[in-house]
Amino acid sequence: YLGKEEVPGAAGFIAFLRQCGIRYLFVTNRANRTPAIVAEHLCTYGIPCSGSDVLTSAQATVQYLKHGSVYYIGEEGLKVELDKAGMTINEESPDYVIVSFDRSFNYEKLRKACRLIHAGAQFIATNPDKALKTANGLVPGTGSIVAAVAAGSGSEPVIIGKPERLIIDMSLERLGLKPQEVINVGDNLATDVPAGINAGVRTAFILTGVSTRDDLARSSLKPTWVVESYVQLTEIIRREKEV
Repeated sequence: YLGKEEVPGAAGFIAFLRQCGIRYLFVTNRANRTPAIVAEHLCTYGIPCSGSDVLTSAQATVQYLKHGSVYYIGEEGLKVELDKAGMTINEESPDYVIVSFDRSFNYEKLRKACRLIHAGAQFIATNPDKALKTANGLVPGTGSIVAAVAAGSGSEPVIIGKPERLIIDMSLERLGLKPQEVINVGDNLATDVPAGINAGVRTAFILTGVSTRDDLARSSLKPTWVVESYVQLTEIIRREKEV
């Protein structure tokens, strides 16, 4: 989707997958929303979805850490996952400092995160997206906050979300599929496409959102397919299914 509008053909593409019995998973770098809220949002565009069809970078982060105490910069989506995993919130001597999207980020949170990382906490970032595309243009994303903490602490984080392969590997595990059985679809050359390539998954770069064909020409990335629309993508999936 873009703003309040469905990207043309997106709902029809998901309907096609369902008709063919092809499984799908919505993998998002957003960590501030719960899977249920993401699913509810997608349903408003006519895209059938439940929370089990969604993997957020908050879920992937908690799965990666498994246990321990944390100080986090983030919103409800991350807090819910930490609570579900039984991870302890510790603002004095945590095992990890997790940095995510936080619209109430301020200097005090920055100061505390840097102090705890200096004291030995491991620095974790849910994702590196520097900006988010909204109906009102670009706004600072998680990566902007991560950059501030990295500068203040002198440390670089372990990144969980795209473009790293971790979240794609977890997607494969969730689906119970091998890399060669999956196609990764995305519109962002900074995150979606390299994540698929890094995980050894065939990747369809779709020109409906963030990145352009000119961006691809300037990039060293080589997605498996480049498509203009979901109509073109549907034809590719149809052919692949028949092979």
